Amino acid sequence: MSTRTSRRVKRSLHGFTLIELLVVIAIVAILAAILFPVFAQAREKARQASCLSNVRQITLANILYRQDFDETVAFNRTCSNPGSLPCLPGYAAMGWIDLLRPYVKNYGIFKCPSDPTRPVPIPPTVTQYFDGSPVTDPQQGFVWAAITGGRQQGGENRCSYARNNNLANNGNSTATDAMIQYPATTILVYDFAPNTGSGAIGYWERSFGSSWSIIRYPHIVPDPGTCTTWNRYPGENATTQNNRANFIFALQADTPDLYAMEAARPSSTRHSEGANYGFWDGHAKWFRPERVNGQCGGRPPGFRGVVEPGNNGQDPDFRI
Repeated sequence: MSTRTSRRVKRSLHGFTLIELLVVIAIVAILAAILFPVFAQAREKARQASCLSNVRQITLANILYRQDFDETVAFNRTCSNPGSLPCLPGYAAMGWIDLLRPYVKNYGIFKCPSDPTRPVPIPPTVTQYFDGSPVTDPQQGFVWAAITGGRQQGGENRCSYARNNNLANNGNSTATDAMIQYPATTILVYDFAPNTGSGAIGYWERSFGSSWSIIRYPHIVPDPGTCTTWNRYPGENATTQNNRANFIFALQADTPDLYAMEAARPSSTRHSEGANYGFWDGHAKWFRPERVNGQCGGRPPGFRGVVEPGNNGQDPDFRI
């Protein structure tokens, strides 16, 4: 073998130098830094699309229910309604998601894939509903019990969505089809803090399955002197800064653990700094929270109307 050939073989057997290895590692690290956020965004977009499908199906289930029940939506819960038996502490009740269950595939529809909480079943120690009927499915319903006994008593985290409380408040302020001026901008279902899939009595339901606004970061509040009045009739628009109405303070009062969770990242920013909304007419769409109008508070004493008007027909709104 010639000297030249011998040198060529020795050179081919020589490994990478340290500098070459560091260059390769640096390139791989740069590519990972670029691609990992892209992959994460792609996964979140997939979850957002799945959630939007859930919201659309729940919205359509509400429409089917309305068609079967004289154009009114399902009650928030099956007890303590006009003409029904009262809710009983320590007994189970059904919420609005249970009333809509026959119109959807399964209870999984009510959980957003971006909601990390796990549903809490009704415990074996709770054997009856408030009306004396037996509990046969631990997924069906929730336990009516004060939050002072702990938040997880049965039925928590079943639902990642809430309903507009203007449209289902146990018969006290439930709107009908004839009252909705702008079906395409009247919010019905939306991303929300995990809840029992029932109503807005946080102390006994240990969460909120209905509300009159979305949850925003705690620092977002209307300016002093604004958003303090209640519209008396359609078109008045007496309230201002309704796109800063914030339900998070109701959580702070009744469910402090949910308040802490939502204060860190509100459900209205769950998907790419926005959330999914289903509307009275059946369509569903993603919006940023600043586009969404809510009520500044619950129905004031002495108000004779059913729900507050104020919807302008252009922006997503909890008001009719």
